[in-house]
Amino acid sequence: MNRAADSIDAVIDRGLQAVENEDLERAEAALEEAQRLAGENHVRVLHLGGLIAWSEGRLENAAGYLQQAVDLDSNRAEIYLDCAECLAASGNDLQEAEAVLRTLLARDDVDAEAVDQGKLLLAQIRLDDDDTDEALEILSSISPERQEDPVYLSTRALVLEANGQTEAALTALEQAIVADPGDPDLHYQLGLVRESNGDLEGARTAMLRVLELDTDNAGEREPMDPREADALRAQFEEEVLTEVPEPVLDRIASAPIIVQERPTAAQVADGINPRTYVTFLGQPKTDEQEPRLDRIIIMRDLLLDELDDDDDVVPLLFVGLLDEMRAFFRMEGLQMATA
Repeated sequence: MNRAADSIDAVIDRGLQAVENEDLERAEAALEEAQRLAGENHVRVLHLGGLIAWSEGRLENAAGYLQQAVDLDSNRAEIYLDCAECLAASGNDLQEAEAVLRTLLARDDVDAEAVDQGKLLLAQIRLDDDDTDEALEILSSISPERQEDPVYLSTRALVLEANGQTEAALTALEQAIVADPGDPDLHYQLGLVRESNGDLEGARTAMLRVLELDTDNAGEREPMDPREADALRAQFEEEVLTEVPEPVLDRIASAPIIVQERPTAAQVADGINPRTYVTFLGQPKTDEQEPRLDRIIIMRDLLLDELDDDDDVVPLLFVGLLDEMRAFFRMEGLQMATA
């Protein structure tokens, strides 16, 4: 490889590392240097540009750059994998993502690790397309050593549960947690599967562990003062509840609205979701009991964790309220539109 190629690769590698470190200013500087060295249409320049756009939330631009890179027939498997993952992330380009992965898997110059990563992502896409049988078949073809990985086990659990094999899904998740006990996402998935299987005590045990790990991993935030709580409550009442149609609003209008930083262990032990930033406290609707809503709680820290911009507060609160109403009142078909 000549010196120019060595130089562009070094610059791109520096930019990719900056993206991984979430240092987008440094990544942009590397991209500009790479464009000067090799032009905007160099396959690795397109790859870096796509990852930067993705990190900035510009999914459509990112997908465009990454698809251009794939079209240049690169021998770098990571470009195919990143392109497919980006396409799948939007939820609207699953067919294109699948095509990219199948192109990668059809090559004979791809190393075993990249093949396994491609198959894992392809299985997730087939699951999203409700083809659990093919998803399981793809997962079974992954190398045995990879099948001990928590990510593999978590994905397999999702597919097994969707395929009606709940006990096998629970076993896979328990194996994943043994391999990585400090991953809160695994405990969260376990809690959800246990709850769907009717094991409420086991679900709450898992969710308490989620709360503990999430709290340990949370960044430092300023304590909430009463004025901040009052402002958030007022925003919820004046900009969210006013958009709820009256027949639906009647179900929740009399409940007091509380603002707190995070869920408490006692609340999670009572059954609330430790990752829900709008939550209802009371008795959810069941086959035997009518619902009883005691209060609405807004979790400030969980809401802030989801925010990219201050303008997102009201839309997020609205979505959180809608999700909680569907779950608490068993109103799965509930749809509401903001003004």
